[in-house]
Amino acid sequence: MGMAATRLTDDLLVEILARVPAKSLARFKCVSKHWLGLTFDRSHRRRLPQTLSGFFYSSAGEECFLESPVHFTSVEGSRRPLVRTSSAFLPSHRRVDLLDCCNGLLLCRWYEVSARADEFRYVVCNPATEKWVVLPDSGQAGEAGAARLGFDQASPHFHVFELVEQEFFSPDFPVYLIGVQVYSSESGRWVHNEKAWDEHIRLANRQSATVFLNGHLHFHTYDGESRQCLAAVDTEGETWTDFRAPGGLDGGHIQQSQGRLHYANFHQDEDARVVRLVVHVLEDYDSKEWILKHSVETSYLSGGTHVLDLNVDFHLIAVHPECNLIFFTAGWDTTFMCYNMDSRRVKVICNLEDGKPPYLPYVPLYTELPSLHT
Repeated sequence: MGMAATRLTDDLLVEILARVPAKSLARFKCVSKHWLGLTFDRSHRRRLPQTLSGFFYSSAGEECFLESPVHFTSVEGSRRPLVRTSSAFLPSHRRVDLLDCCNGLLLCRWYEVSARADEFRYVVCNPATEKWVVLPDSGQAGEAGAARLGFDQASPHFHVFELVEQEFFSPDFPVYLIGVQVYSSESGRWVHNEKAWDEHIRLANRQSATVFLNGHLHFHTYDGESRQCLAAVDTEGETWTDFRAPGGLDGGHIQQSQGRLHYANFHQDEDARVVRLVVHVLEDYDSKEWILKHSVETSYLSGGTHVLDLNVDFHLIAVHPECNLIFFTAGWDTTFMCYNMDSRRVKVICNLEDGKPPYLPYVPLYTELPSLHT
């Protein structure tokens, strides 16, 4: 087999590698330096499957998220990304805030040089190709509680969601979600739709992770009784759904992994002596039934140290999109780590120094999209 592989031309090798999953491609990179070089060749990269490269994040010393320059760390611990993290290729600006990242595209809040202090436009860009587009003003009447990006690499088009909130004069429930504005790169315009159910819900955290899966944006919310739940809205803003999240402490994390919705959270026993990281997976989307996938004591993740404060000791970052890996930070020094649910091994990747959440997973995209330009 080894001798046969050496007789393959580069074109045939690339043709074969373009048809394997990203996880398999990562293994093939270790076969030889020549194979590794093929995967990094610019002329071949757009045809090859890509996997998680690393995470964009902000600095604790910055006043707003994310002020240029953008920070990045790779899953291998290197600070040098495969693409430029500078926003220099974007049109003239005095500041760019990174809001979301989805399948290789970034959603930014762009402040033009001549604009007033609070005036901004949304920009969607691809740092791998340095292509971008400035979106028209959404004109939304309420307050945008969060802006998120939805993009499926099987489609050439993307969507931007503005989750619109309104004040609700109650000390226990100051704001609630009233609707959504959705921009489509295919139509080039925004559409507004009201929330399609009467129950009052509010965003759990404006910086919480969202998941774009099966044509819906999924996000973490609380209902009128302050119970954790998940909500989802489609790209037309017309189909809404909500369903209960698995129980546990506040601060659950949703992520797409291996084509399914995952929910990671912390559980604590009655006397608060044992804290577990628990991962559920939504095997059947129609039934909305969560299946327990994995459970591990946080003391095991921290090397035997008893967890005193989850807000300090742990912060969930992501579940790997293709593998059973969980990324998290631990301790005051923000140690970036990962945990393998299969082998139950913990690995320290690097120290993020003054990094702060959210950390946005990045998968490079080398395909040219007609909706983006230079």
